[in-house]
Amino acid sequence: MRIEVIEPHGLCAGVNAAIACALRLRDVYCLHGLVHNEIVIDELKALGYRFVERIEDVPEGETVLFSAHGVSPQVREIAARRRLHVIDTTCPFVTRVHRAARDFSDRGLPVIILGDSDHAEVKGIAGEIKPRRPRASQRVGVVAQTTMDADEVAARVSELRKTYEVEAMADVCTATKERQDAVKRFCAAPGSRGVLVLGSGTSANTKRLVAVAERCGARAFRAGTLDELERIDFGDVETLGVTSGASTPERFFDEAVKFLRHVPRHLAIIMDGNGRWAMRRGKRRGEGHVAGARTLANVLRWCGARGIRYLTVYAFSTENWKRPKEEVDGLMNLFVKMLRSKALDFVHNKVRFRMIGRRGDLSSRLNAAITRLEESTRNFKREFIVAISYGGRAEIVDAVNAAMRAGEPITEETFRNYLYAPDVPDPDLVIRTSGELRTSNFLLWETAYSEYYFTDALWPDFTEAELDRALADYAKRHRRKGGT
Repeated sequence: MRIEVIEPHGLCAGVNAAIACALRLRDVYCLHGLVHNEIVIDELKALGYRFVERIEDVPEGETVLFSAHGVSPQVREIAARRRLHVIDTTCPFVTRVHRAARDFSDRGLPVIILGDSDHAEVKGIAGEIKPRRPRASQRVGVVAQTTMDADEVAARVSELRKTYEVEAMADVCTATKERQDAVKRFCAAPGSRGVLVLGSGTSANTKRLVAVAERCGARAFRAGTLDELERIDFGDVETLGVTSGASTPERFFDEAVKFLRHVPRHLAIIMDGNGRWAMRRGKRRGEGHVAGARTLANVLRWCGARGIRYLTVYAFSTENWKRPKEEVDGLMNLFVKMLRSKALDFVHNKVRFRMIGRRGDLSSRLNAAITRLEESTRNFKREFIVAISYGGRAEIVDAVNAAMRAGEPITEETFRNYLYAPDVPDPDLVIRTSGELRTSNFLLWETAYSEYYFTDALWPDFTEAELDRALADYAKRHRRKGGT
């Protein structure tokens, strides 16, 4: 299936401005959802936003943010009486519709609003007008919800003209029309075509884009999260166009496109061959580990450029404690040195550092370095996970013991909660270097349905070209996960 990005897509100027304004604030109230997108709402809740449906639910004297959908004059009056500090992010195009509806009403015209009567934008516009029942042949004013399908608006205005003398300001917003027109152009091309609209089911403009695609004869799909996307069967679609609603964050759009193009969301690597690399060059094994650390820094950068969200690497196994003390001590010192020297790089590149394994096996010095870096990067979305004193069997045993202590009946779902990183999705692809063809007790539970790629390259010799070969090989595979 070929993937095409339909341009333009995503945040319109009004929504983008509203979100940018909201992200600068903390601990304020918001009347209704700022925008109809759960990803944005969850992010704002994490910043202390409290969402209410009634202006009366905002305590007197507090700060309230009006969403991009706008509010009625009555709401503004209540806010003034309650001495609320108002931050207004109403979309300028919505404000224009409010003004037109108010003008029609002030001139004594009955006003007809085209749109979803339950939508916050329509409720706000309705507050601008005096209810008047139109009579046949009477002059009426017509306005429309800004996120409607432009063709639908035109058809309904045309139908109204058969009964009334219509004075209309019923254009949908420019951004909405541009996105709808782009979908129509895509659907007009030959071949088996499908359109995926990324956005929440509560978003009017997202639903309208789906409807436009369906009316054009294309198969239409919608997904608001990666979990929803993973469950979609695109069947025999030859070319899939991807667009998004005007309230869908670009970061989610990028993640979805990478998923569709088979860039693994989670890559795990068994970094093998440091010792052999050193021995072949007449060097001490410790020098091989230093060379391997340089390769790891490069791989982390390469994965970021390719949109890989999670990278997990096997740095030191529970079995590695059997190695000579000099080599083990050198490795532990190398870990501390790397964590301290790279701390600012993790923060600058917005990478979350995490360690999985038995922390009780590690020195207080190493544990302190791990904890500091984990704390300073905990709010970043991209994740780098290092397995130290880790064994797949040990993790399972530790999880079983934790579940038993909790007294919880064990199922596959509940068991996962006791793994070292239960919130991290299972690896899509595992790469093992050095020509060995075994899993070596790495992520035994998590890799049940992972794809594997084996290369003869020793870890210090692993290159960007080899990474791309592994990703290209992965992209050709059909991951059935027990299905067909």
